[in-house]
Amino acid sequence: MDYTTISDLSVRDIKDQFNSKKEFSCILPNSTKESDVFLSHALRVILEELKQENMFIHLEYVLNELVMNAAKANAKRLYFKKSGLDINNAGDYEKGMKTFRKDVLNDLGAFGEELIENKNFVNITIKSDGTTINVRIINNSPMLNVEKSSINEKLSIAHGFDDITDLFSQSFNSSEGRGFGLIIIVMMLRKVSLNENALSFTNEGGCSVTSLQIPVSTLQKDHGKVIANEIAEEMDSMPQFPESIIQLQKELSDPNSSFQSVAGKMTSDPALTAEILRIANSPVYRVRSEITDVEGAVRIMGMLGVKSVLYNFGVNKIMQSKYDKNVIKEVNEHSYSVARISAFLASYKNLGKITEDIYVAALLHDMGKIIVNSMNRDLEKNLKDLCTQRFIPTSVLEDLTKGYNHAMIGSEVAEKWNFPEKYITAIGFHHMPLDVTDEYKDLVYAIYLGNELYYYLREEREFYDINYMVLEYFELEDEELFREFIQNLKMQGIE
Repeated sequence: MDYTTISDLSVRDIKDQFNSKKEFSCILPNSTKESDVFLSHALRVILEELKQENMFIHLEYVLNELVMNAAKANAKRLYFKKSGLDINNAGDYEKGMKTFRKDVLNDLGAFGEELIENKNFVNITIKSDGTTINVRIINNSPMLNVEKSSINEKLSIAHGFDDITDLFSQSFNSSEGRGFGLIIIVMMLRKVSLNENALSFTNEGGCSVTSLQIPVSTLQKDHGKVIANEIAEEMDSMPQFPESIIQLQKELSDPNSSFQSVAGKMTSDPALTAEILRIANSPVYRVRSEITDVEGAVRIMGMLGVKSVLYNFGVNKIMQSKYDKNVIKEVNEHSYSVARISAFLASYKNLGKITEDIYVAALLHDMGKIIVNSMNRDLEKNLKDLCTQRFIPTSVLEDLTKGYNHAMIGSEVAEKWNFPEKYITAIGFHHMPLDVTDEYKDLVYAIYLGNELYYYLREEREFYDINYMVLEYFELEDEELFREFIQNLKMQGIE
């Protein structure tokens, strides 16, 4: 069996293969994090060639999950054989599956060498005639009747759920991996105007074949701004931005204003004074000695810097009058850390002109989460747990909820408060950097990566979980360079 050496294939190689043959094919022994990244690269290249790159975030999960299922099927046969169990015997199957889920599902890599020795494979082919994208995944373990029945059962369950919040409300058990991924796959397909009919599972010549048929003509991402009724009502009742902040904004916009006059108006608000001093002494401005007076802070930050900070201060003033202070404190601490990391990234990438915007937008990026978490705390926990279990980006799962996407909600509130477009965009796309226009690419990429690095530093993300195109943009796609960057980040005390 000649497996594809994925390390030898560059993006250019994948593009050339697809353009010359209108298909891309590879043969893998197993599903690993490295293979997931490789297949993500391949899928991204193909979708870009077909002008369908906005489908990537959902189809990426679908492809990698289907490939992992094929590899699991191969590993399952080896496990049963090693355990002295007959996979075709109903009693042995039930007995073996109980321990297989516990022993193997979370560590397919442990079977890596044995899968190669046994000449197991997963053959992935992606082809297109211009009207349809055909994904075909073959593994050399024919499906059992019990496996076919399980697949049909999960497809039927998925058909009955409108979105992922229905699963949580009905306490669907995903702890043992019983087809939960397949249900999510169906929901992902719905987000790009497909359904379970696009999938087929068959046996051919002693192999299992999974097919995904994607008509390009009907393929389109759901861009509708769906917001839960309770959230929409809450947003309607949201107060206007504080008048004192609006007046300060006007003062800052007055060409006749001075640092002294601006500082004078700020000192009447002790909370605002404390915030201005905190930001002025943050790593963004790299002051040599501590700034202790407001006028000195204003001079260091400049009129634009102070004007930007006022947005974050005004948001907190409103949020603290309405929502759980513990949630606000948690979100603010996270956002402050992300702002520091994002500003460090801006310096690393020489984005000096927009460092202030990056810092302030990072402070604001999760303000929608304050609303969602205060009103539906259980949903946030369920989503976080599921993201951790199944290595799914937060934005993807939130996109499968009934209008509880915190980024979308935050951007809608920012728009209601007449925030600048750059902040509205940063808030709305901080989990979907590839969907942003070139105008705000620097801003959103820095905040996205700052957010991911926050979780990486807390061991809630791994290198392979971070979008490789954003890593390439910051020249951190090489894992060794990435780790050096992390060490530099820690040396600066930014964790």
